[in-house]
Amino acid sequence: MRAYFKFEFIQFLFNKKNIAIYVILLFLACFYALKIAPSYDPIEKVDRDEIEARFLTREDFLNNVVIDENSYPLTRFAAAIYPEWNEYDKQRLDALDSNRLREYAGSTYKWYEYSDYMIFRNGNGLLYYNPRYYTAGNLYATEDGHYAYMYSASRYKGYAQGDSELSMDVFEERTALQTLQRLLHGYLPIILLVCCILFTADIVLKDKRNLTVIKGFPISVWRRLVVKGGVALIGSSLTIIPLSIGFIIVAIQHGMGDLNLPVPIFSYEARAFTTITMGEYLFQNVLLMLFWFLLLISLLLLLSIQIRHEFANLVLGCVVVFAEFYYYVRGLGFVKEIQWYPSSYVQVGQIVAGYREYLNNSASLTFENGIAVMSVCTAIILLVTLIISKTKRFKYL
Repeated sequence: MRAYFKFEFIQFLFNKKNIAIYVILLFLACFYALKIAPSYDPIEKVDRDEIEARFLTREDFLNNVVIDENSYPLTRFAAAIYPEWNEYDKQRLDALDSNRLREYAGSTYKWYEYSDYMIFRNGNGLLYYNPRYYTAGNLYATEDGHYAYMYSASRYKGYAQGDSELSMDVFEERTALQTLQRLLHGYLPIILLVCCILFTADIVLKDKRNLTVIKGFPISVWRRLVVKGGVALIGSSLTIIPLSIGFIIVAIQHGMGDLNLPVPIFSYEARAFTTITMGEYLFQNVLLMLFWFLLLISLLLLLSIQIRHEFANLVLGCVVVFAEFYYYVRGLGFVKEIQWYPSSYVQVGQIVAGYREYLNNSASLTFENGIAVMSVCTAIILLVTLIISKTKRFKYL
Protein backbone atom coordinates (compact mmCIF):
# COMPACT_ATOMS: atom_id res chain seq x y z
CA MET A 1 0.00 0.00 0.00
CA ARG A 2 2.93 2.32 0.72
CA ALA A 3 4.36 1.69 -2.76
CA TYR A 4 0.99 2.44 -4.32
CA PHE A 5 0.68 5.68 -2.31
CA LYS A 6 4.14 6.75 -3.51
CA PHE A 7 3.17 5.95 -7.10
CA GLU A 8 -0.06 7.95 -6.87
CA PHE A 9 1.55 10.90 -5.13
CA ILE A 10 4.32 11.19 -7.73
CA GLN A 11 1.75 11.01 -10.51
CA PHE A 12 -0.24 13.75 -8.79
CA LEU A 13 2.77 16.05 -8.41
CA PHE A 14 3.86 15.68 -12.03
CA ASN A 15 0.38 16.00 -13.50
CA LYS A 16 0.51 19.01 -15.84
CA LYS A 17 -3.00 20.11 -14.89
CA ASN A 18 -2.12 20.09 -11.19
CA ILE A 19 1.10 21.99 -11.79
CA ALA A 20 -0.88 24.59 -13.75
CA ILE A 21 -3.31 25.00 -10.84
CA TYR A 22 -0.47 25.65 -8.39
CA VAL A 23 1.13 28.15 -10.80
CA ILE A 24 -2.17 30.00 -11.24
CA LEU A 25 -2.62 30.15 -7.46
CA LEU A 26 0.90 31.55 -7.11
CA PHE A 27 0.16 34.23 -9.71
CA LEU A 28 -3.13 35.15 -8.04
CA ALA A 29 -1.48 35.33 -4.61
CA CYS A 30 1.27 37.64 -5.86
CA PHE A 31 -1.16 39.78 -7.83
CA TYR A 32 -3.38 40.18 -4.78
CA ALA A 33 -0.46 41.01 -2.50
CA LEU A 34 1.11 43.53 -4.88
CA LYS A 35 -1.95 45.15 -6.45
CA ILE A 36 -5.17 44.53 -4.54
CA ALA A 37 -4.06 44.43 -0.88
CA PRO A 38 -2.24 47.82 -0.99
CA SER A 39 -5.39 49.47 -2.41
CA TYR A 40 -7.64 48.09 0.33
CA ASP A 41 -9.83 50.93 1.57
CA PRO A 42 -11.73 49.94 4.71
CA ILE A 43 -14.93 51.78 5.55
CA GLU A 44 -14.03 51.92 9.22
CA LYS A 45 -10.52 53.37 9.13
CA VAL A 46 -8.41 55.69 11.24
CA ASP A 47 -8.97 59.14 9.76
CA ARG A 48 -7.87 61.95 12.06
CA ASP A 49 -9.18 64.69 9.77
CA GLU A 50 -12.64 63.12 9.69
CA ILE A 51 -12.72 62.76 13.47
CA GLU A 52 -11.60 66.36 13.94
CA ALA A 53 -14.12 67.75 11.43
CA ARG A 54 -16.94 65.91 13.14
CA PHE A 55 -15.76 67.04 16.57
CA LEU A 56 -15.42 70.72 15.58
CA THR A 57 -18.83 70.80 13.89
CA ARG A 58 -20.57 69.44 16.96
CA GLU A 59 -18.51 71.58 19.30
CA ASP A 60 -19.45 74.71 17.38
CA PHE A 61 -23.12 73.73 17.62
CA LEU A 62 -22.89 73.10 21.37
CA ASN A 63 -21.10 76.42 21.97
CA ASN A 64 -23.72 78.46 20.14
CA VAL A 65 -27.02 76.71 20.74
CA VAL A 66 -29.45 78.10 23.30
CA ILE A 67 -31.93 75.63 24.74
CA ASP A 68 -35.18 76.99 26.19
CA GLU A 69 -38.88 76.13 26.19
CA ASN A 70 -39.20 77.29 22.57
CA SER A 71 -36.37 75.12 21.22
CA TYR A 72 -37.23 72.70 18.43
CA PRO A 73 -37.34 69.03 19.64
CA LEU A 74 -34.59 67.99 17.24
CA THR A 75 -32.37 70.77 18.56
CA ARG A 76 -32.94 69.50 22.10
CA PHE A 77 -32.15 65.98 20.93
CA ALA A 78 -28.86 67.04 19.32
CA ALA A 79 -27.85 69.08 22.36
CA ALA A 80 -28.50 66.05 24.55
CA ILE A 81 -26.51 63.46 22.60
CA TYR A 82 -23.59 65.50 21.19
CA PRO A 83 -21.63 66.07 24.43
CA GLU A 84 -20.88 62.38 25.07
CA TRP A 85 -20.11 61.81 21.39
CA ASN A 86 -17.66 64.71 21.42
CA GLU A 87 -16.08 63.50 24.64
CA TYR A 88 -15.11 60.23 22.95
CA ASP A 89 -13.93 62.01 19.80
CA LYS A 90 -11.77 64.36 21.89
CA GLN A 91 -10.21 61.40 23.66
CA ARG A 92 -9.51 59.76 20.31
CA LEU A 93 -7.86 62.90 18.93
CA ASP A 94 -5.70 63.37 22.02
CA ALA A 95 -4.64 59.70 21.95
CA LEU A 96 -3.71 59.91 18.27
CA ASP A 97 -1.72 63.11 18.77
CA SER A 98 0.31 61.53 21.57
CA ASN A 99 0.50 58.09 19.89
CA ARG A 100 -1.19 56.36 22.82
CA LEU A 101 -2.72 53.61 20.73
CA ARG A 102 -4.10 51.57 23.62
CA GLU A 103 -6.01 54.61 24.85
CA TYR A 104 -7.19 55.30 21.31
CA ALA A 105 -8.54 51.75 21.11
CA GLY A 106 -10.41 52.19 24.41
CA SER A 107 -11.99 55.49 23.35
CA THR A 108 -12.84 54.15 19.90
CA TYR A 109 -14.54 51.10 21.41
CA LYS A 110 -16.77 53.41 23.48
CA TRP A 111 -17.38 55.66 20.47
CA TYR A 112 -18.61 52.77 18.30
CA GLU A 113 -20.75 51.38 21.09
CA TYR A 114 -22.38 54.75 21.80
CA SER A 115 -22.76 55.56 18.09
CA ASP A 116 -24.44 52.27 17.31
CA TYR A 117 -26.81 52.63 20.24
CA MET A 118 -27.84 56.15 19.22
CA ILE A 119 -28.20 55.36 15.50
CA PHE A 120 -29.79 51.91 15.63
CA ARG A 121 -31.93 52.31 18.76
CA ASN A 122 -32.71 56.01 18.86
CA GLY A 123 -31.95 57.40 15.43
CA ASN A 124 -35.51 57.20 14.08
CA GLY A 125 -34.21 58.00 10.60
CA LEU A 126 -32.41 61.12 11.84
CA LEU A 127 -28.98 59.62 12.40
CA TYR A 128 -27.03 57.46 9.98
CA TYR A 129 -24.04 55.18 9.86
CA ASN A 130 -21.03 55.83 7.64
CA PRO A 131 -22.38 57.04 4.25
CA ARG A 132 -20.49 54.29 2.42
CA TYR A 133 -22.96 51.71 3.72
CA TYR A 134 -25.73 53.48 1.79
CA THR A 135 -24.18 53.20 -1.69
CA ALA A 136 -25.39 51.22 -4.73
CA GLY A 137 -28.98 51.09 -3.53
CA ASN A 138 -28.19 48.88 -0.56
CA LEU A 139 -31.53 47.87 0.94
CA TYR A 140 -29.83 46.59 4.08
CA ALA A 141 -27.60 49.60 4.73
CA THR A 142 -28.82 50.10 8.30
CA GLU A 143 -28.36 46.40 9.13
CA ASP A 144 -24.88 46.40 7.55
CA GLY A 145 -23.91 49.52 9.46
CA HIS A 146 -25.27 48.06 12.69
CA TYR A 147 -23.21 44.89 12.25
CA ALA A 148 -20.07 46.83 11.30
CA TYR A 149 -20.31 49.17 14.30
CA MET A 150 -20.92 46.27 16.72
CA TYR A 151 -18.02 44.40 15.11
CA SER A 152 -15.73 47.43 15.40
CA ALA A 153 -16.72 48.06 19.01
CA SER A 154 -15.92 44.44 19.91
CA ARG A 155 -12.63 44.55 18.00
CA TYR A 156 -11.39 47.76 19.59
CA LYS A 157 -12.46 46.57 23.03
CA GLY A 158 -10.25 43.53 22.47
CA TYR A 159 -7.36 45.76 21.42
CA ALA A 160 -7.76 47.94 24.51
CA GLN A 161 -7.92 45.01 26.92
CA GLY A 162 -5.38 42.76 25.20
CA ASP A 163 -1.61 42.81 25.12
CA SER A 164 -1.00 42.61 21.36
CA GLU A 165 1.24 45.20 19.74
CA LEU A 166 -0.96 47.87 18.14
CA SER A 167 -0.43 49.93 15.01
CA MET A 168 -2.45 51.72 12.35
CA ASP A 169 -2.18 48.62 10.17
CA VAL A 170 -3.73 46.56 12.97
CA PHE A 171 -6.54 49.10 13.44
CA GLU A 172 -7.33 49.02 9.71
CA GLU A 173 -6.88 45.21 9.48
CA ARG A 174 -4.05 45.39 6.95
CA THR A 175 -1.57 42.97 8.57
CA ALA A 176 -0.93 39.60 6.92
CA LEU A 177 -3.03 37.61 9.40
CA GLN A 178 -5.89 40.10 9.23
CA THR A 179 -5.71 40.09 5.43
CA LEU A 180 -6.01 36.30 5.55
CA GLN A 181 -9.01 36.75 7.86
CA ARG A 182 -10.66 39.05 5.32
CA LEU A 183 -9.96 36.59 2.49
CA LEU A 184 -11.46 33.71 4.45
CA HIS A 185 -14.48 35.95 5.00
CA GLY A 186 -14.66 36.40 1.22
CA TYR A 187 -14.06 34.12 -1.75
CA LEU A 188 -10.85 32.31 -0.78
CA PRO A 189 -12.77 29.24 0.50
CA ILE A 190 -14.59 28.91 -2.83
CA ILE A 191 -11.28 29.13 -4.73
CA LEU A 192 -9.77 26.39 -2.57
CA LEU A 193 -12.81 24.14 -2.97
CA VAL A 194 -12.77 24.55 -6.75
CA CYS A 195 -9.07 23.62 -6.74
CA CYS A 196 -9.94 20.50 -4.71
CA ILE A 197 -12.53 19.54 -7.33
CA LEU A 198 -10.02 20.03 -10.16
CA PHE A 199 -7.42 17.94 -8.34
CA THR A 200 -9.85 15.06 -7.68
CA ALA A 201 -11.99 14.98 -10.83
CA ASP A 202 -9.57 12.76 -12.78
CA ILE A 203 -7.67 11.03 -10.00
CA VAL A 204 -9.55 7.75 -10.64
CA LEU A 205 -10.33 8.09 -14.33
CA LYS A 206 -6.69 8.72 -15.28
CA ASP A 207 -6.02 5.02 -14.51
CA LYS A 208 -7.59 4.17 -17.87
CA ARG A 209 -4.30 5.31 -19.41
CA ASN A 210 -2.20 3.06 -17.15
CA LEU A 211 -4.24 -0.13 -16.76
CA THR A 212 -1.22 -2.41 -17.10
CA VAL A 213 0.72 -0.56 -14.39
CA ILE A 214 -2.31 -0.37 -12.08
CA LYS A 215 -2.90 -4.12 -12.31
CA GLY A 216 0.64 -4.60 -11.06
CA PHE A 217 -0.38 -3.41 -7.59
CA PRO A 218 -2.12 -6.25 -5.67
CA ILE A 219 -4.50 -3.99 -3.74
CA SER A 220 -8.28 -3.99 -3.32
CA VAL A 221 -10.49 -1.39 -4.99
CA TRP A 222 -11.48 0.13 -1.63
CA ARG A 223 -7.87 0.58 -0.51
CA ARG A 224 -7.02 2.00 -3.91
CA LEU A 225 -9.78 4.60 -3.49
CA VAL A 226 -8.61 5.40 0.05
CA VAL A 227 -5.07 6.01 -1.21
CA LYS A 228 -6.34 8.23 -4.02
CA GLY A 229 -8.48 10.16 -1.55
CA GLY A 230 -5.49 10.66 0.73
CA VAL A 231 -3.38 11.93 -2.17
CA ALA A 232 -6.14 14.35 -3.23
CA LEU A 233 -6.45 15.60 0.36
CA ILE A 234 -2.71 16.20 0.64
CA GLY A 235 -2.64 17.87 -2.77
CA SER A 236 -5.53 20.15 -1.84
CA SER A 237 -3.80 21.05 1.43
CA LEU A 238 -0.60 21.90 -0.46
CA THR A 239 -2.36 24.90 -2.01
CA ILE A 240 -1.15 26.71 1.12
CA ILE A 241 2.37 26.77 -0.38
CA PRO A 242 1.74 29.08 -3.39
CA LEU A 243 -0.71 31.16 -1.34
CA SER A 244 1.89 31.66 1.39
CA ILE A 245 4.05 33.66 -1.03
CA GLY A 246 1.38 36.36 -1.17
CA PHE A 247 1.03 36.12 2.61
CA ILE A 248 4.76 36.80 3.03
CA ILE A 249 4.61 39.80 0.68
CA VAL A 250 1.74 41.34 2.68
CA ALA A 251 3.66 40.64 5.90
CA ILE A 252 6.67 42.56 4.55
CA GLN A 253 4.45 45.50 3.60
CA HIS A 254 2.20 45.75 6.66
CA GLY A 255 3.55 43.38 9.28
CA MET A 256 2.63 39.84 10.24
CA GLY A 257 0.06 40.58 12.92
CA ASP A 258 -0.42 38.61 16.10
CA LEU A 259 -2.11 35.26 16.72
CA ASN A 260 -3.50 36.78 19.94
CA LEU A 261 -5.31 39.57 18.10
CA PRO A 262 -9.04 39.55 18.93
CA VAL A 263 -11.48 38.37 16.28
CA PRO A 264 -15.15 39.32 16.96
CA ILE A 265 -17.62 36.42 16.79
CA PHE A 266 -21.34 37.19 16.48
CA SER A 267 -23.95 35.12 18.30
CA TYR A 268 -27.49 35.32 16.93
CA GLU A 269 -28.99 34.01 20.17
CA ALA A 270 -27.22 36.63 22.31
CA ARG A 271 -27.50 39.34 19.61
CA ALA A 272 -23.99 40.35 20.62
CA PHE A 273 -20.30 39.80 19.92
CA THR A 274 -17.68 37.89 21.84
CA THR A 275 -14.04 37.55 20.80
CA ILE A 276 -11.65 34.69 20.18
CA THR A 277 -7.98 34.91 19.30
CA MET A 278 -6.76 35.00 15.72
CA GLY A 279 -5.12 31.61 16.30
CA GLU A 280 -8.45 30.03 17.31
CA TYR A 281 -10.22 31.66 14.38
CA LEU A 282 -7.70 30.33 11.84
CA PHE A 283 -7.73 26.86 13.42
CA GLN A 284 -11.51 26.62 13.11
CA ASN A 285 -11.34 27.78 9.49
CA VAL A 286 -8.68 25.20 8.64
CA LEU A 287 -10.70 22.44 10.33
CA LEU A 288 -13.86 23.40 8.45
CA MET A 289 -11.93 23.50 5.16
CA LEU A 290 -10.48 20.03 5.81
CA PHE A 291 -13.97 18.64 6.35
CA TRP A 292 -15.05 20.29 3.11
CA PHE A 293 -12.10 18.66 1.29
CA LEU A 294 -13.08 15.27 2.72
CA LEU A 295 -16.70 15.71 1.63
CA LEU A 296 -15.83 16.76 -1.92
CA ILE A 297 -13.16 14.10 -2.37
CA SER A 298 -15.49 11.37 -1.10
CA LEU A 299 -18.25 12.55 -3.43
CA LEU A 300 -15.98 12.70 -6.48
CA LEU A 301 -14.53 9.26 -5.80
CA LEU A 302 -18.07 7.86 -5.68
CA LEU A 303 -19.00 9.64 -8.90
CA SER A 304 -15.82 8.42 -10.58
CA ILE A 305 -16.65 4.76 -10.05
CA GLN A 306 -20.30 5.22 -10.99
CA ILE A 307 -20.61 7.81 -13.75
CA ARG A 308 -16.99 7.44 -14.93
CA HIS A 309 -16.90 10.82 -16.66
CA GLU A 310 -14.53 13.60 -15.70
CA PHE A 311 -16.75 16.44 -16.91
CA ALA A 312 -19.66 15.09 -14.84
CA ASN A 313 -17.37 15.11 -11.80
CA LEU A 314 -16.50 18.75 -12.41
CA VAL A 315 -20.11 19.81 -12.92
CA LEU A 316 -21.57 17.95 -9.94
CA GLY A 317 -18.73 19.00 -7.66
CA CYS A 318 -19.25 22.65 -8.59
CA VAL A 319 -23.02 22.28 -8.10
CA VAL A 320 -22.37 21.31 -4.47
CA VAL A 321 -20.04 24.27 -3.91
CA PHE A 322 -22.18 26.88 -5.67
CA ALA A 323 -25.62 25.56 -4.72
CA GLU A 324 -26.12 28.26 -2.11
CA PHE A 325 -26.20 30.91 -4.83
CA TYR A 326 -29.38 29.30 -6.18
CA TYR A 327 -31.41 29.43 -2.97
CA TYR A 328 -29.77 32.14 -0.89
CA VAL A 329 -31.94 35.06 0.15
CA ARG A 330 -31.02 37.26 3.06
CA GLY A 331 -32.94 36.20 6.16
CA LEU A 332 -33.86 32.81 4.66
CA GLY A 333 -32.76 30.96 7.79
CA PHE A 334 -35.71 32.46 9.67
CA VAL A 335 -38.23 30.54 7.54
CA LYS A 336 -36.23 27.58 6.21
CA GLU A 337 -33.86 25.12 7.88
CA ILE A 338 -30.92 25.74 5.58
CA GLN A 339 -28.50 24.59 8.30
CA TRP A 340 -29.03 21.02 7.01
CA TYR A 341 -27.59 21.89 3.59
CA PRO A 342 -23.79 21.37 3.33
CA SER A 343 -23.64 24.18 0.76
CA SER A 344 -24.72 26.64 3.47
CA TYR A 345 -21.28 26.25 5.04
CA VAL A 346 -19.12 27.08 1.98
CA GLN A 347 -18.19 30.54 3.32
CA VAL A 348 -16.17 29.09 6.19
CA GLY A 349 -14.84 32.43 7.43
CA GLN A 350 -18.34 33.87 7.68
CA ILE A 351 -19.57 30.72 9.44
CA VAL A 352 -16.84 30.86 12.08
CA ALA A 353 -17.33 34.61 12.58
CA GLY A 354 -21.10 34.23 12.95
CA TYR A 355 -21.77 36.56 10.03
CA ARG A 356 -23.94 33.93 8.33
CA GLU A 357 -26.05 33.75 11.48
CA TYR A 358 -26.59 37.51 11.21
CA LEU A 359 -27.36 37.47 7.47
CA ASN A 360 -29.74 34.52 7.66
CA ASN A 361 -31.42 35.31 10.99
CA SER A 362 -30.50 31.82 12.13
CA ALA A 363 -28.80 30.60 15.29
CA SER A 364 -28.04 27.24 13.67
CA LEU A 365 -25.45 28.18 11.06
CA THR A 366 -22.56 27.56 13.44
CA PHE A 367 -19.09 26.04 13.19
CA GLU A 368 -20.18 23.03 15.25
CA ASN A 369 -23.22 22.33 13.06
CA GLY A 370 -21.11 22.68 9.94
CA ILE A 371 -18.69 20.03 11.19
CA ALA A 372 -21.59 17.75 12.14
CA VAL A 373 -23.43 18.09 8.80
CA MET A 374 -20.33 17.48 6.69
CA SER A 375 -19.20 14.58 8.88
CA VAL A 376 -22.54 12.81 8.42
CA CYS A 377 -22.59 13.46 4.66
CA THR A 378 -19.00 12.25 4.25
CA ALA A 379 -19.67 9.12 6.31
CA ILE A 380 -22.75 8.25 4.21
CA ILE A 381 -20.87 8.75 0.93
CA LEU A 382 -17.91 6.64 2.11
CA LEU A 383 -20.24 3.87 3.28
CA VAL A 384 -22.01 3.79 -0.10
CA THR A 385 -18.62 3.76 -1.87
CA LEU A 386 -17.42 0.87 0.32
CA ILE A 387 -20.56 -1.17 -0.37
CA ILE A 388 -20.30 -0.59 -4.13
CA SER A 389 -16.59 -1.46 -4.21
CA LYS A 390 -17.27 -4.76 -2.40
CA THR A 391 -20.05 -5.78 -4.79
CA LYS A 392 -19.04 -8.78 -6.91
CA ARG A 393 -20.43 -7.29 -10.11
CA PHE A 394 -18.51 -4.06 -9.64
CA LYS A 395 -15.70 -3.30 -12.07
CA TYR A 396 -13.14 -0.65 -11.19
CA LEU A 397 -12.94 0.82 -14.70
